[in-house]
Amino acid sequence: MEQIQIQEPKLRPVADRQQTDGTPGASDSPRCHRKSEIEMILGALHNGASLLVVAGPGLGLSTLASFLRAELRARDEESILGEPTTVKAMLVDLCRQLGLNTEKRTGTQLQEMLAEAVPARRVIMLFDDAHRLPVSIRSWLESLHERGARIVLFATLPPRRDIFLRLPRIELKPLPHAAIREIMLEASRYVGRDFTSAELSTLAERCGGNPMLARRVVREEHLGLDPTAPDHTEWIDGTPMLIAALLCFTVLRYLGRGLHSSDLYLVGGMLAVAVGIVRVLLYSLPRKSAKLGQ
Repeated sequence: MEQIQIQEPKLRPVADRQQTDGTPGASDSPRCHRKSEIEMILGALHNGASLLVVAGPGLGLSTLASFLRAELRARDEESILGEPTTVKAMLVDLCRQLGLNTEKRTGTQLQEMLAEAVPARRVIMLFDDAHRLPVSIRSWLESLHERGARIVLFATLPPRRDIFLRLPRIELKPLPHAAIREIMLEASRYVGRDFTSAELSTLAERCGGNPMLARRVVREEHLGLDPTAPDHTEWIDGTPMLIAALLCFTVLRYLGRGLHSSDLYLVGGMLAVAVGIVRVLLYSLPRKSAKLGQ
């Protein structure tokens, strides 16, 4: 695949950023850590495809949408960015981004105007927080998708229905340790505190590769707050290893029978019961979520 040079938008060092052109601020860090994902999205868009980008909370969907739109503008490709509000307000905002007249227009008329302009002008439609879009907008986007419109939805664990099932999916993974350390260093500069490498390593363990949590733990440490239970869920599932170990111990029961040792036989029997209890507990756990990416 041809390497794509990503143009990184310049961000101002303020707590809550809002760029002057109306796009949301990308991140506390001015560097893009999702270049490979942007390359995949751009490649799909250039092939006329649409995409659904999913991730857990705080993994940088809004940041990715901001960098993607900046790259599209650098390539002189027309794009519009929608964010969930009321249906009428969202449609008006999308029309204004395309320079369409919205005066005295109903919601249906606005949808028809966009449905004509988007495919004709090959506009790329980006929607942040797409999991919050109303059903009527999602149904309208389905019809646009069928007409060949290029759409990228950024959603945090969307439900498995309508347009979320139609679009090919990219799932954002947690950032690597090096990227998390860089984000934490950038956040520490904003709060005016220097952390040692050992302190950064300790704080990074509380983030689980989540950039939002990385910035938060820096602020918590700067304020002297006591560490709380981690918010991330990136853990290794040790259940299979536990069951395998218990099954190995049940061999003692057969050894006890073969060696005529009552002690080994009793220990093996108790461990066999423990394995049955663990299996019952595992089957009683909640089933897999109906959310994409979870």
